[in-house]
Amino acid sequence: MAISTFLRIALGLAVLLIPLGHRCIAEDNGAISAADNAAITAAGNGAISRGYEAVKTDFGNFYLDRGNLTRLGIGIGVAAVFANTNIDMYIRNKYQNSTRSHVTDQATKIFNISAAELALLAGTVYIGTYGAGLWLHNPTMEEWALKSVRATVVGGPALVFLAAATGGDRPTEGDSHWQPFQNFHGVSGHSYVGAVPFITAAKMSENPYQKALFYGLSTFTGLSRINDDEHYFSQVALGWYLAYLSCAVVAKGTDQEERMQIQLAPVPKGLAITVRKRY
Repeated sequence: MAISTFLRIALGLAVLLIPLGHRCIAEDNGAISAADNAAITAAGNGAISRGYEAVKTDFGNFYLDRGNLTRLGIGIGVAAVFANTNIDMYIRNKYQNSTRSHVTDQATKIFNISAAELALLAGTVYIGTYGAGLWLHNPTMEEWALKSVRATVVGGPALVFLAAATGGDRPTEGDSHWQPFQNFHGVSGHSYVGAVPFITAAKMSENPYQKALFYGLSTFTGLSRINDDEHYFSQVALGWYLAYLSCAVVAKGTDQEERMQIQLAPVPKGLAITVRKRY
């Protein structure tokens, strides 16, 4: 309860950063005329429209693109092998009996929160980072927050459907064998939500060492679920893989958007429209 209350307070404070960030930008630009204000409003409406188009593109690239559906099918197939044989149970027993200790329990304690609290924490971080990016004029922070939100949203329906359609049990409830729509634990939501921000950061990084670090960090939430005996390996791996595919389609969509950019800028007697296309 205390964690949930803290996260709600943090989320409220994070939301405040967005108008503060916009106010800072307005103050830096000085007084604006009515015409300029109308132009800025039009540009803001254009940003909302572009955001909608970006999400629509993400969904198309995830659910309609043959290449992505093939990769998703391969991931599901590999998970099926682990889940519907004794491999998952072997990994679970081996880890719980030989590797889990007080040290690993303490290391994973930070991740021991409910799915709702994890989602609230992620939302707090994304909104806060976006608002801070506006405030500090840091486009990298804004880009990371927006991409993370888009990735979380685009893979969400697939996560929910597969979690139910596979119908796997938790280790404390039974085996990992798929029983469609008999349970809701066939894919780890913690692994999915916890991986998205780090995979997004990895894809934005050009330094190979930073990429490796972020990809490594993206597995921690999922590993904590294995340690705490909340999910089997295949359930954690499939949650992480969905996060990876979601971040990949967002990166692909962003690249497509960056190839053609349309910008509006106020001029003394109206608006200037600039179209730039990159080949």
